[in-house]
Amino acid sequence: MLDLFLSETPGIVFVLLITGVFSGFVAGLLGVGGGIIMVPFTALILIKTQPEVSTAMHSAIATSLAVIIPTSFVSAKTHMSLGNVDFSVVRKFALFVIIGGFGGAIIARFLDNSSLKILFGSLCIIFGLIFLVRIIVIRHGLPNVLFRACIGVIVGLLSSLVGIGGGSLMVPTLTAFGWTMHKAVGTAAVMGLFIAIPGMTSFAVMGIDMPGRPTYSLGFIWLPGVLCLAATSFFMAMIGAKTADKINRDKLRKIFGIVLSIVGLRLAYSGLSAGGFGIYL
Repeated sequence: MLDLFLSETPGIVFVLLITGVFSGFVAGLLGVGGGIIMVPFTALILIKTQPEVSTAMHSAIATSLAVIIPTSFVSAKTHMSLGNVDFSVVRKFALFVIIGGFGGAIIARFLDNSSLKILFGSLCIIFGLIFLVRIIVIRHGLPNVLFRACIGVIVGLLSSLVGIGGGSLMVPTLTAFGWTMHKAVGTAAVMGLFIAIPGMTSFAVMGIDMPGRPTYSLGFIWLPGVLCLAATSFFMAMIGAKTADKINRDKLRKIFGIVLSIVGLRLAYSGLSAGGFGIYL
């Protein structure tokens, strides 16, 4: 059925728009940026429609980061209006997640398609398990600057490396440090901007001379994908953020965790079957 949709341009546009709907809603609702949905679907679309492309995962990740910028902006603005953003936390983490955002994209440039599938799949499994467990508060308040630096760089690096907004890591981290779920989600939405902007910029610059990219690309960023995904995710992020205060989010997190784990296993297996880890020099 999917192959039938992807055989014509209108079908490709439709699938991208629907992907944007779900990723935007989840981004606003859970503060996860939406990349965890956009990356596998965008990669699948590129593989199915442009089989000559050898950088499908790089392009999917870069495209996701580009879409996360407007999505996180809308989500963050909505959470700010609801009083769910702690800017003291943003100020203490911003520099470190920016450094990690640049570093993740640079590392991704030298990994091949299979390696990125394995990494993305493995992180999906980890994130899925995080969503399934109940986060225990280990302390009230942030740790010292050295620990904040380590956390910020790791969150920024891993998020940029696989094209997500950082909420999958930052929300449970802030919850463990005593922030409420609503505050953690809103604050993570703001920090998604500090990850996506340096990550997208690095992917755009470092992909310019790479062969095997999709048509109509700026570096690794697939521009048609950005336009279609952003068209719907932009608005759905606002709806997701407004819905966050009205539903049983714990139940949704568990469902999302199961889905993430399944997607992660599938992608990791696909990467291993295609040859495992490899690098581009």
